[in-house]
Amino acid sequence: MVETAGRSTNEKYNRARANNSRYRWMILIGLVVSAILEIMDTSMLNVALPQMAGSLDTTMTDIAWVSTAYLLANVVVLPMTAWLSQRFGRKNYLVASILIFTISRALCATSPSLGFIILWRLIQGAAGAALISTSQAVLLEIFPSEQQGLVQALFFIGLVVAPAVAPLIGGEIVDNYNWQMAFYIHIPVALISLYLVGAHYADTSTPRSRGAAGKLDVAGIAFLAIGLGSLQYVLEEGQRNDWFNDATILNFTILAALGIIALIIWELSPANKFPVVNLRVYGNRSLAAAVVISFAIGIGMYGVQFAFAVFLQGVLGFTSLKSGLALIPMGIGAMLSLMILAVITTKVDVKLQIVTGLAISGIGSWMLGFNTLSTGIENTWFPSILVGFGVSGSILPVTYAAFAALRPSEIADGAAQMGLGRQLGGSLGIALLDTFIVHMTAISRSTMVEHVNGGNPLFTHTWAGVAAYLVPHSYSWAESQRVALGIISGEISLQSALEGYNIGFQGVALVFFFCILLVPLLKAHKQVSEPAKPTR
Repeated sequence: MVETAGRSTNEKYNRARANNSRYRWMILIGLVVSAILEIMDTSMLNVALPQMAGSLDTTMTDIAWVSTAYLLANVVVLPMTAWLSQRFGRKNYLVASILIFTISRALCATSPSLGFIILWRLIQGAAGAALISTSQAVLLEIFPSEQQGLVQALFFIGLVVAPAVAPLIGGEIVDNYNWQMAFYIHIPVALISLYLVGAHYADTSTPRSRGAAGKLDVAGIAFLAIGLGSLQYVLEEGQRNDWFNDATILNFTILAALGIIALIIWELSPANKFPVVNLRVYGNRSLAAAVVISFAIGIGMYGVQFAFAVFLQGVLGFTSLKSGLALIPMGIGAMLSLMILAVITTKVDVKLQIVTGLAISGIGSWMLGFNTLSTGIENTWFPSILVGFGVSGSILPVTYAAFAALRPSEIADGAAQMGLGRQLGGSLGIALLDTFIVHMTAISRSTMVEHVNGGNPLFTHTWAGVAAYLVPHSYSWAESQRVALGIISGEISLQSALEGYNIGFQGVALVFFFCILLVPLLKAHKQVSEPAKPTR
């Protein structure tokens, strides 16, 4: 009886492997599409938030929870994706995630109030966690090692290009339709992904392998939700609420620290037989180094994209459309890099690829730190291409090196940790860079204002000249002086903001350069491990 059951399990496993080998390119397309939808989600929706606030008669502070809720749920569920895919079967979990992601998106568009939208966004964020980490685990399972360079490059196109083009698409939708369309437009594409994955991917799990996941780790999930959920809240709301000067931010920071410490202790405890997050995978030095590098790259990548978009509109006065066009070169640079990496990933030393990519990213970001108020869109193209090229040229080989260092049974856990590192790095990068730019802008303005006094002949000459220009335009001399002072004050604000952003971009460049120091911690591997057979 046992022998018959084992033979049946082997036959089912072999049929699933043969099926996945036959349809692997169709499955790849479906997974790439789902990953693009997940990455584009928040970036594209951010453009629609002002219109949503007006339509729902709410404030921008409250409407920001549409994005915050998604990220909170996403970052909490992301570390659990390996356990969830084992417990329910990789196909069942992935298909269910795509389906729930799609349905909750449609429900957001039909919700009558902000409260309902936030609820569906929480559900959508939880479902979206699987669309990258679990998808990567599937690709490592169904493609042979010699094709992993090409496959991972194709998959990463969505991860690095989507954030660059999402604001442009979102702006076009909001300008020509309404905010509901920003939710609806993804649904037909998501259904294509659902069909490609659901109809062509065969699960290789067995009842025994699913049972090996064990019972639900309630304590681990609770600590995870408290720790990472609180941390994500602090990163999202900190700058808006003046960081630790706000009691709520301070309390959530304490909760985050306590929750994360408790999570680490419990998940590593011998008493916890079935941890929901396998932190023991960090015993692999190469993976630990890869997660740290991925975290740092996330700080730079998302920080630059966020700051650059805000800089273009807030300082240079670009329209949403023009800002979207200015971000496209980052996507072009990323695609060029990935096309090259698809060929050389398995042929050129991985560490050399990472160092080169980080150096190029740093150079591009440093060049963005020399903008002026007369900078045109064409002046930003070359440094933007360098940033996109370098980010892709570093993050893909880092991921490849991480997976190559893992045993087949650790791949899903490694993918979850890499995704979490990149996600938290992005949130931290945006929060820190936003705060840093605001701080540097204030310092710059304070320095400039010190020279606005009667003892400075340059100021008095400029003030008098502007006032004299205004007098013939229906202003009295007293009024023209007041208006001239306001004009000078506005110019000082722009100049100080410009200096703040320039220093911010150069600060990000230093982050990229610092990452180079971490590369020696990686172990070089020539190929990714072959997929594991199920536990029987």
